[in-house]
Parts: sequence; C-alpha cells; structure tokens
Amino acid sequence: MRVMFTVFPAPAHFLPIVPYAWALQAAGHQVCVAAPPGVATGVAVPDFHKAVTAAGLTAVSCGEPERLSVHDRGYPGFADLIPTIEESERLVGALGISPAERAPWDVFHHFALLTMRNYHPPVPRQDVVAVVEFAKEWRPDLVLWDPWFPCGAVAARACGAAHARVLHSPDYTAWATEKYAGSGERNPLIGVVEPLAERYGQQVDEELLLGHWTVDPFPAGMRLPTGVTRLPARYVPYTGGGLMADWLRRPPSRPRVALSLGVSMRSFFKGDWGRLAKLMEAVGGLDIEVIATLDANQLLDLPGPPPGNVRVLEYVPLDQLLPTCSAIIHHGSIGTFVAASAAGVPQLICDTDEPSRIVGTPVEGGIDWDLKCQKQLTAGRTSRYVTERGAGVRLNHQTQSAADIRAQLRRVLDEPSFQKGAQGIHEDWLATPSPTDIVTELERLTAAAR
Repeated sequence: MRVMFTVFPAPAHFLPIVPYAWALQAAGHQVCVAAPPGVATGVAVPDFHKAVTAAGLTAVSCGEPERLSVHDRGYPGFADLIPTIEESERLVGALGISPAERAPWDVFHHFALLTMRNYHPPVPRQDVVAVVEFAKEWRPDLVLWDPWFPCGAVAARACGAAHARVLHSPDYTAWATEKYAGSGERNPLIGVVEPLAERYGQQVDEELLLGHWTVDPFPAGMRLPTGVTRLPARYVPYTGGGLMADWLRRPPSRPRVALSLGVSMRSFFKGDWGRLAKLMEAVGGLDIEVIATLDANQLLDLPGPPPGNVRVLEYVPLDQLLPTCSAIIHHGSIGTFVAASAAGVPQLICDTDEPSRIVGTPVEGGIDWDLKCQKQLTAGRTSRYVTERGAGVRLNHQTQSAADIRAQLRRVLDEPSFQKGAQGIHEDWLATPSPTDIVTELERLTAAAR
C-alpha cells in the first residue's frame, strides 16, 4: 500500500516517525513524507526535505517557503492567534479543569494550539493546501499524521485514505477534545482545522480531529485518559546518524554521566535561568566524567569555565552516548526520556513546581515571547513517571542547592535500586510492539477503514 506521513517541519516532530516509516518501507510499502519546505525560524527548519532524505526516506516538499503565521507574523491577524492566560483561566473554570489537570491543559492551550496555528490560520496557507493537493494526486491508502499538524486528516479525507495520528507527546489534543465535549464551549481545534476542511467541502467531526485510530507509543503511566482507539507501539529513539567518536568505543575509566538540556529551547532563549550553573557546581569535584551536550546560548549563564570533569560538546547522538553512561541528567523532554528508557539508564530530571505557559506580546517589529516557567513543558510528566518507577529522581533548581543536587546524583550512582528501576522501564519498553510488529495491524486497520 501507499503510506503518506505528514508532520510539522521540525526535527522534534519528524524524528519520532522515522522508525515507523522504515518499518513500513522494509515491509514493501511505498512510503513518503509530505510537508511544507519549512523556513529558518527556529520553530520550523529550512529545507526540511533534506532531513527526510538524510533518514533514507522519500520527501515531498509541498508549496513554497512561507513565514509561519504566528511566530513569524506571516498572517495579518497573527496577534489574535496567540493564546492568552486570560482566556486560559476562563476556560479552566468553564471546562472544570481540576488542579491535577492543569499541566496537560497548559500544554494544550499555550503550546499545542500555538504550534498548530502556525500552519493553520483562518485563511488556508498555500503550503498546507499543497499537502492536500499532493495527497489527491498520489492517492495514498493510509495517511499517518502529526497531531499538531492536522492538515493530514483533511488530506486523507480528500483522497479517501484511512488516517491515524502518530503521537510524539501525550495525547493532549484528544484529552482536550473530550474536555470540550458537552461543555458549551467551542473546541479551538475545530477553528484550527475548519478553514482548510471547508475549502475541500468537508465537515469537521471527531474522526477528522482525531483520526480513525491513534498510534500511541507511551506507557500506561504516562498516558492521558481518553477514549480513542489506540494502537500501542514502541517509541524507538532516532536522532539521526553520525560517525561514532573514538572515545565512545572504549569503556569509561570512571562513571560517566550525560547532561542534556535539549536543543529546542536553546534556539529561542539565551542562558538557562541559572539552572546550568547550579548543575555544574553540583557535579564539579565528583569522581565522575560528565559529557554535557550544550551550545553557546546555554553556556551564557556560567560564571566561568565548566569544571575539569565536564566535557562540553554541542552534539552527541544519545543512542551512542547513553549505553556508555551510568546516569543522565536532563530537562525532561519526551525524546530524551525515551532515549534513556531504551538504554536502561537511570534519570535525574530537571523540573519545577510552576505551570508550563508561554505568552507572546506583539511589539514593533516582532513578538516578545515570555516563557512563564523555567522548565521543559513535559518535565512534570516524565519526572513523575521515572520517580514512581524508582528509575531516578526529580531535580528542582529553584528549591534545591548545588549540594542537594550533588547528594541526589550520588544516590542515583551508588544505590542499585535506581539501576533496577531503569531496567524495569527498559524491559517494559522492549515488551511493547516494535514499529515492525505493528505493520500487519496497520494493514488490517487501513483495509477496515476504507
């Protein structure tokens, strides 16, 4: 069968789908990745097709490069598309969002909607229309789409294909859709999808918003409660290929600890809220080797050079680094959590007690973005899961001293229970159907949906 993937043109959205595309391709199916060409914005990336072909997949570049509708102010009414705290607070009351549900709500309202609106403004963009037009020409049997890039559903319906979402994060959109149901409030996802759907004579219904089914690679303890039809799958980490360095081939002479604070945030913000300086103070002087994947923006907060036991490298593939490590300190992203789970490595996850919110204020010549938290948006969910499984600890740079963090790191390195917990997560990960294992079920579900 023909299978079309479509994603927001950025690594964080593309890399998670690569193993599924490989599996389908290896089974003899025709596979392509259709997406806008992207732009040099820090949110999307330019020449997105190069990332696709570098992964050994067929790329289809749809439309012409165009500024993002919100982040790059490409849509005349961009200011009206920026989610606000005031509207969020009103909806929290109207939808009955409990305190325990604030974290997923904040991610949905402040991040997911903002990301979707970049390519789905009230007037359909030429690059997104081109995605739909390609689907009509190529006529795939199955469209697998990024939940934060919902034009894939419109493309599937326009060509009569079965379609499903492939989750790269917990299912915030289905969870929010069920919160809106029966509330009397209009689901903003409808407003995101409706202009493009109407262009093709389609009605927005639950199937268009959520797909025929959902490929869900998350363990039960990390899922949000929803009623969607799920196809469980193993989240196989992929960050791109690379030449293995000589030093990674040899066992370390002392415990090696990875330190990774992600690549997405460093594209937008300088410094690290003092977090990195505290982490460096904590690891300095310990009889360990720290491999820190950091760039110049992230290093701005340091008052001086890193400690002597810290080696700073801008990038090292985690699938090469982590098998040599005794632990990893990281920012709590899904991708890093999965890489550590796959390697069976204990995790120290940076989190705070704040809600995850971002506010944009239009100013002359741009948008003043204010991240209202000093953490990654999924840090609360990943840190809670890891600590509940006994596979690591939660670090809070706002409340813990460098000495506190050092003590936590020593615990993780010295107490065998953390390695046992990490091995438990790894074994559960291995027991989940791999991308290859789900191909037959994808074939069956596609035939049934068509």
